[in-house]
Amino acid sequence: MSIVLDFNGKNLAKSKTMDLHYLPAKIDGDGEANVEQYFNNYTREATECGNGILTNSLRGYPLVGEQLKVPEQYRGLVLQETEKSINKSIDRQLRLTGVFEEFTYWNYDKVPSNGDAYRQALLMADVGQALTQHISEQDLEAEIARNKENTKEHA
Repeated sequence: MSIVLDFNGKNLAKSKTMDLHYLPAKIDGDGEANVEQYFNNYTREATECGNGILTNSLRGYPLVGEQLKVPEQYRGLVLQETEKSINKSIDRQLRLTGVFEEFTYWNYDKVPSNGDAYRQALLMADVGQALTQHISEQDLEAEIARNKENTKEHA
């Protein structure tokens, strides 16, 4: 099975920016939702939990969240499957339905932190960039010299 992405650069530039929420729930539905009226209107800032922390609820369950930005040099895409197939050997086709540069990340009943698996996944973009960055010979020699100095100070 393969996945075919149905979009090009022109579609990407023209795509509408979406108000996106990452919820810790599975919702069996695939349609429009009046998020502005029935969800966003009830979102409040929870200053007692920290700066930028939000609170809301979903079907009576408390949610605590925050606005997160897509890492620099990346762009968030919303893809929708054109036809759901029961047969797993058939190719899947996804089409671009929108883009986003920030989204609201929600947890059930706990303040979001870097310990959350989803937040750790976002941090991996920075780790990957650091690991693939070129290191000059001069930078390497300077780091070795710093380590030798630190070793002497602690010995």
